[in-house]
Amino acid sequence: MKLIIAIVNEQIASGLSDELLKHGIRMTGLTSSGVFLKKGNRTIISGVEDEEAQLVLQIIKEYTQKKKLQKIKTDQEDAKRIVAEGLATVFVLPIEQALQY
Repeated sequence: MKLIIAIVNEQIASGLSDELLKHGIRMTGLTSSGVFLKKGNRTIISGVEDEEAQLVLQIIKEYTQKKKLQKIKTDQEDAKRIVAEGLATVFVLPIEQALQY
C-alpha cells in the first residue's frame, strides 16, 4: 500500500477531490496552511493499493496542468507567474500496515 499526501491549492482542491472520487479513490481532505504553496491550501490524504498509486498521481498531474492552462488563458499578463506557481505538492509513502478499528 501507499499513502499519498497531496498539498493542493485551495482554489482547485474541491474539483480535484471530485475528480478523484469519480475514479473511486477514497480520501480525506484537511484545510491546511504553510509555505509549500504560499497560499491557502488543502491537504488530501489517500491510502491506496500499490497499483492504484500511479492512477492517483496521473489524475492529480492532469487536473493541475488543466487548471494551469485555464489560468494562463484567462490571465495573459501574469502567465509567467502562473506557470511557475505550484498547484500541488505530492508525497508518496509506503504503508507498512493499515488497520481499521
